[in-house]
Amino acid sequence: MKSQIADRVHFERLPRRSVEKRVTELLRELIVSGDLAEGTPLVQRDLAERIGVSQTPVRSGLSELARDGLVEVTETGRSLVSRLTREDLEEIYAARFGLEGLAARAGAPVLDEQGFEQMRKLMSGLENLARKRDVEAYLRARWDFHAICYRASGRARLVDEVERLFWRAEHYNRLVLSTAARFRRSVGYYRAFLDACAARDGDAAERVIHESMRQTVEDLATSLPSELE
Repeated sequence: MKSQIADRVHFERLPRRSVEKRVTELLRELIVSGDLAEGTPLVQRDLAERIGVSQTPVRSGLSELARDGLVEVTETGRSLVSRLTREDLEEIYAARFGLEGLAARAGAPVLDEQGFEQMRKLMSGLENLARKRDVEAYLRARWDFHAICYRASGRARLVDEVERLFWRAEHYNRLVLSTAARFRRSVGYYRAFLDACAARDGDAAERVIHESMRQTVEDLATSLPSELE
């Protein structure tokens, strides 16, 4: 992230929409990586100075992240990094359970051989990252792996929503990957998903997605504070 922020001069050569998109991505990564911890006040002027842009793309980025649930806007109009809560976890994963399961069920049966070969190569990379316990790179590679199957379905609207929820859940996934044993279990789910795709078995692919999500909620729910407390 430091290298990306240091690259601020390149913003000047990007079209406005590209600047807004890149700033939003940077803010998202600062939040989900924990660089901006939950509850941190998000002051537009300070963030703009840190990134090296005007306040306009920062304002746009915070608005988008608020829609995604990563940013909370108080009654006084202040923006804060959203808290990690049991209810938020359960709601995100309930939505992912349905939509991502559907994407897996629709994509696996129609995955072509080229797509499967790409997934197989990415699986090897995921296993290597897991051995090194490189959380950052592992989390980024996970979407590339799954997206090949999901996009095979040809259902662009569905995949876009699945991707939004996938990244929305990323800061919870960091908590899951807190031990070597959990890393090994995560890799096991990816191997099972690859096997389901190899068999072009949509039902099996959906079951793997559902099992992994149930496990995540089971791992984390009791350790997170409730919004009702």
